[in-house]
Amino acid sequence: MLTQKQKETPYVWVFKLATGEEIIARVTEETDTHYQIKAPLQMVMGQRGPQFGPFIMMANPDKLKINKAHVVADAGPVAELEGQYESITTGIALPQKSSIIT
Repeated sequence: MLTQKQKETPYVWVFKLATGEEIIARVTEETDTHYQIKAPLQMVMGQRGPQFGPFIMMANPDKLKINKAHVVADAGPVAELEGQYESITTGIALPQKSSIIT
């Protein structure tokens, strides 16, 4: 079995769970069996397309664990998605990348 070197925490990561939920969260700790996450949001379909929604409403969002056995896929978020997540969870709006139009 291959083992991957764990990333430096904290970092923002996207998870697809066995139940079908797709969530984005800040990973604060990672072990061989679980991820400790903070401020998780799930993708939900709204009237205007995909939106962020709360993952667990009745628990402390700063101390949740996800068992790695229930993660179907995981990856780093695309830059735009990570920027939106940071803006929602911290209240700080990140500047958009400028582009030169010629």
